[in-house]
Amino acid sequence: MLDLDKFYNKHIQEIQPYIPVDPTEELVKSSGVKSQDVIRLNANENPYGPVEGILNEIKTSDLSIYPDSLQRKLRSSLENYTGMNFSELVAGAGSDELIDLLFRSFVSVGDSIIDCEPTFGMYNFGARIIGAKIESVPRNNTWDVDIVGILSKVTPNTKMIFLASPNNPTGNLLNEKDLLEILKTRIIVVVDETYFEFAGVSLAKYVREYPNLIILRSFSKWAGIAGLRIGYMISNSKIIENIIKIKQPYNINVAAEIAAITILSNPELSLEKVGIMLKDKRKFESELSKVKGIKLFPSMGNFVLIEFLDFNSTDVYNELASNGIFVRKFSDTKLRKMLRFSIGTTNQMEILISILKKILKV
Repeated sequence: MLDLDKFYNKHIQEIQPYIPVDPTEELVKSSGVKSQDVIRLNANENPYGPVEGILNEIKTSDLSIYPDSLQRKLRSSLENYTGMNFSELVAGAGSDELIDLLFRSFVSVGDSIIDCEPTFGMYNFGARIIGAKIESVPRNNTWDVDIVGILSKVTPNTKMIFLASPNNPTGNLLNEKDLLEILKTRIIVVVDETYFEFAGVSLAKYVREYPNLIILRSFSKWAGIAGLRIGYMISNSKIIENIIKIKQPYNINVAAEIAAITILSNPELSLEKVGIMLKDKRKFESELSKVKGIKLFPSMGNFVLIEFLDFNSTDVYNELASNGIFVRKFSDTKLRKMLRFSIGTTNQMEILISILKKILKV
C-alpha cells in the first residue's frame, strides 16, 4: 500500500486545524431547538444581512463568464469609499485569503511571526500552514499590546507582526503610539481592521508614511455578506502589485464582486444597520453592567467579551445553547472564564438579555 505520509511536509502532518463555528443545521442538532429559533451570536456576523437589491443585481448578472482578474470596478469603488488610491487596494476572498497571501509573500519555513494573544486565530493558523514559528506576546490586563514584549521577540527571522484594531475577541483599539513604535522595527506590520465600520477609527493614514504597513478590512461584519467571502487590503502600491501577481487570477467571484460594488454605491444603507447594532450593544452593556459577579470589557466591535467571575462560564454557555442561543467560548486558558457575545438583531438581544438574567438569577 502506498505510504502517502512520506509525501507530506512534516509540519502539515502535525498541524492543528482552525476551529470554525458550526453551521446552523449542526446547532439545531446539538440544541434540539427548531432552526428558526436558533440565535447565532458566535461569529460576529451581521444578522440583518445585506442591503436590499443585491440579489436582484446578482440574478441579472452574467455568471457564465469569469470575473475581472484585476478587479477594476471593485477597486475603483473601494477607492471612492476609502479615499485611498486604486494602486493601494486589492480585494481577496475574505481577509483570510489575504492573510494567506501575505504569508506566501513574506514568510518561509523556519521564519517567525509575532501576534498578541488573545487575538484572531487566523494569524497563528497561517503561520502553522507555512511552517513558521509563532511568537505570541500576551496582552496586559487591559488587553493592550506589550510593546517591550513585542520588541524583545524581534529577531532577524521575524517577517511579520500581526495586530488587530479593534482586537477580536477583546474589542479594544490598537494605540496609535504603539503602532508607530512597532513600525520603527521596519518589519512588515499587518493591522487587521475587520471591525473598522463599528469602531470608526482607522490607522490607514499611515500607509503612505510607512511602506511596511498593511491594513486589512472585510465586508463580512458591517455589510452582512460573510457568506460571499470578500475583504480587501490597503498598502503601498509595490506590496499590492505583488499580491496581485500571486493571487488566484479569479479570486473574487462575480456574485461577491457585484455585492461589494452595490454596497459601496450607497454605504450609508449598510451603516444604518451598523448604527442599530451599536445602539443595541450599548443597551446590552448597560443591562449587564448592573449584574454582580461578571465583568464586561469595553468593546469597539460588534461583540462584547464577558468574564464570569462568580459563575461557571461553561454552565452559562450550555444553558444559553439549550435555549437556542450560541455564543463563542474559548480553549485559551486566559479566556476560560469568558464568553464572547456577538450583537444580534434588536429582538435577539432582548431575548438574550432576558434568558441571561434568568441564568444569572438576576
